[in-house]
Amino acid sequence: MEIDPVKFLIGLIKVYSPSTKEKAASDYILDYLRSVGGYQNIRQDSSNNVIMRMSTGKPEVFLVGHMDTVPGELPVVNDGKSIYGRGAVDAKTSLAALLHAALKLADTGCGLVFAAVTDEERASEGMNGLLKEGARPDFAVFGEPTGLSSVAISYKGRLLTRLEYSAPSYHSSSPWLGKTAFDLMWEGVERIKGEVRSLNEGAKSNFDTITAQVVKCSCGDSLNKTPATATLYMDVRFPPGISSQELEEKLFTAEHDVEDRLEPFSTAPSSKLSRSFYHGIFKVLGRKPNYVKKMGTCDGNVLRSYYDIPIVAYGAGDSKLSHTELERVTVDDYLKSIEVIKESVRFLCQRTS
Repeated sequence: MEIDPVKFLIGLIKVYSPSTKEKAASDYILDYLRSVGGYQNIRQDSSNNVIMRMSTGKPEVFLVGHMDTVPGELPVVNDGKSIYGRGAVDAKTSLAALLHAALKLADTGCGLVFAAVTDEERASEGMNGLLKEGARPDFAVFGEPTGLSSVAISYKGRLLTRLEYSAPSYHSSSPWLGKTAFDLMWEGVERIKGEVRSLNEGAKSNFDTITAQVVKCSCGDSLNKTPATATLYMDVRFPPGISSQELEEKLFTAEHDVEDRLEPFSTAPSSKLSRSFYHGIFKVLGRKPNYVKKMGTCDGNVLRSYYDIPIVAYGAGDSKLSHTELERVTVDDYLKSIEVIKESVRFLCQRTS
C-alpha cells in the first residue's frame, strides 16, 4: 500500500474510538503499518497499543500519540482544506503526524520507537502498560494539539481525591441539633481552598498557581431530613516545584482516597529536545516557535511519574477546539507538522547520538 498521510488520517478519524473502545482503531493503525512495507518490528500489545520500532541505538527517542477520544461521535468531513470529526484536534492528527514522521526517520542513528496508545482520555492504561513492559526512553515527544508553531514544554500535575463526610441525621426542621454531613463537607472545601490561597502567594502566572476544584459531589436521600453522608471529588492541578505527595499532606488532613495522581513536568527551553523543536519549526515554517505551558495533563505526565527525562508535546490543531463539536484541522497544517517532527527529531539525533 502507498503511504498516504491524508487518507490514513481521514480513515482513522472515521473509526470512532472513545476510551476503552479502541480495538478497531488499533487494528486500523496496525494494518496500515504492516501494509506500507519494509517495517518488520510492529506489534499490538495487551492494552491494544500499537508499537513500531524504527531503529536501535542511543539515545532512545519515543514518539507517542493516543488513539482514543472523548465520547461523542461526529460526522467526518474533508472539504479539501480542512478535516472535521472527533479526534481531528485531540489527538488523532498529532498521532498520524508522529507516525508518518517516524516512517521517514529509520536512518537517524537513534533508537526510535513510535507508539499509538490507548486510554489517554481516561486512566492512561495504555501508557502505563507500555512503561510496565520496561520501555525507558531518553527523550519523548507526545502528540497533542499545540498549534503548528508552538511546542509544549510544561504540563501541570493532577491530584484527584475523593473525600467522604458523615454526621448524625435528624429532621430538617431542627438545625440546632448539630452540623450535617453537608456542613462538614462545605467546611472541608473552604479549608482546602484557604490553604491553596496561602500556597499561591507570590505566584507569577496562572500556570504557577495551584487550583482545587470540586468536580463532583453528592449528599442526602430525603427532602425532610439532613444528609448523613456527603461525598465529593476534588481535582487539584499544580505546577512543577511541588509533588503530589507534598500537596496531599498539606491539603487533605481528613480521611480520603486518591483516585488519580500525575506529577507535573517541565523541560527547559535550553534543553536539547526543546532546541531541536526550535530548529525544526524554524526550518519548516520560517518563524521562531513559541514555548507554551499547559494547564492540563497528558500521557507525558504518566511517563514523568516513572522517569525524569526531557519531554515535550507537539501537534497541529487549536487546543480550544479539543473535546468540542467543532474539532477540525487544516490539511496543510497537518502535513507541515509531519515535516516539523521529522526535522526536529533528526536534528536531535544528530546532536546526541
